[in-house]
Amino acid sequence: MTGDTAPLVEAAAGAAETGNDKLPRTGVWVFPDRPAPELVDLARHVEDLGLDELWIGDEGPARDPFAVLAAAAVATGRIRLATGVTNPYVRNPGLTAASMLTIHELSRGRAVLGVGAGGHMSLAPFGLQARRPLERVSEFLDIARAVATATPAAGYTPPDVAISETAGGAPMPVFVGARGPRLNRLASERADGAFVAGMPPFRYRAVVGWARSVRPIDIALYPSVAFTAKAADRHRPELIWSLLDTPPDTRDELGIDLDAVRSAAEAIQAGDPHPARTLIDDTLLERLMLTGQPAAVGKRLAELVREHRPTSIGLALLQDDPHEGAAHAAEAFAAMTAELAGANPNG
Repeated sequence: MTGDTAPLVEAAAGAAETGNDKLPRTGVWVFPDRPAPELVDLARHVEDLGLDELWIGDEGPARDPFAVLAAAAVATGRIRLATGVTNPYVRNPGLTAASMLTIHELSRGRAVLGVGAGGHMSLAPFGLQARRPLERVSEFLDIARAVATATPAAGYTPPDVAISETAGGAPMPVFVGARGPRLNRLASERADGAFVAGMPPFRYRAVVGWARSVRPIDIALYPSVAFTAKAADRHRPELIWSLLDTPPDTRDELGIDLDAVRSAAEAIQAGDPHPARTLIDDTLLERLMLTGQPAAVGKRLAELVREHRPTSIGLALLQDDPHEGAAHAAEAFAAMTAELAGANPNG
């Protein structure tokens, strides 16, 4: 990977934009398990590569995404900075909204607040469960909007010193990230967008359909990716957590028994990843995520863009070196845009 990636992305994008459809934004999602300075530097790197978004997970007691995004807000000047996603169980909705509005202000209007019900990795360390998720996320949206507009709501009375959504110069978008129909329909009714990630690509048609069932909201489509066999094998056991949180019908379609998933998850917590590696064989791995060299991944991304018409298309990086992963992602997006334009990715 060389420093010529950003011009390559821009040239391919220019070619694709000569068609009838506007290209989606591009970006990456990362798990916040790296030192915070590295994550801030990654935000700079993503921007230098010509990408448009950086989403950071809110996964329990790892690095705090709000602190990292606040630092990234003053270290970058163009990319959107998003939580993908936080939840209403670990964090108070009003304070969460105020934190993200502060990032919105620091970034001059580039923040996106992503919220969902939360999964095992984010809730279990605190002994929490996602009870009444539809009600809790709905309450979160109510309070977040009340904080942003400085208006009263159930559970919130705005003080005189309250921050507002105009702090960043424009309203802050709120996205909902979920796998099932009820929360995605809630997103379609009341949110600005849906963050579609953490699920097998064969689920996208149903999920995007739910998210567009009431209003045609923005869709951020983020499949997981491993660009090398080493990366795929290294992160194979981690896919157990998404299988643990996924709806039952998805596990049924994959032919996976919940008890087997739970047993593998317990083994990981005990320090033994072998059951997870055995359960997630190569055939299952290929159904859960994108794998291969950037050119092959880019071709698959082009297919997803044609089928689902997302507002943004990104890659959830499963790679030990996220900087290298972002560089590979930039190559994949260049191949994607060339494919969408009907051009030769090799020029």
